Amino acid sequence: MQNLSISCSLVCLIILGSAALVGAFGVCQRQISAILITGVMYLLAALFALFTLMIIHFKRQQGRPMLDSDYDGTVDGIVARPGGVAIMAKPLLGARIFLTSWSLDLGWGGVVLCGITSVLWILLSKIMRYNPFSALMI
Repeated sequence: MQNLSISCSLVCLIILGSAALVGAFGVCQRQISAILITGVMYLLAALFALFTLMIIHFKRQQGRPMLDSDYDGTVDGIVARPGGVAIMAKPLLGARIFLTSWSLDLGWGGVVLCGITSVLWILLSKIMRYNPFSALMI
């Protein structure tokens, strides 16, 4: 699952890089179709970033820490009689607890920001399509 998460994040970065190029071309050359495609590319980047964060979320939910009520002498592959090697390994299990921090919140903020940016690019293409001078000539 970790390779899948990395693949999704790399695809997201590739899409964002190409969207920047297509968007700059669309704005400089006043190409409405390029601006619309940029909006769709930002939406795809948000979707792949969402996939990445969901994979990370579910991967971290699998590795829950061992509770005292779950303790039966087996510790992460160590099978020993209670009171033996397993007791010595129990204090080390705290290092296997994953805590989410600012980076996961920053990732969710990036997904929201990509979604908002997508809507704004699509709105820009709709605004550029409507030309008030052509409406006056009719």
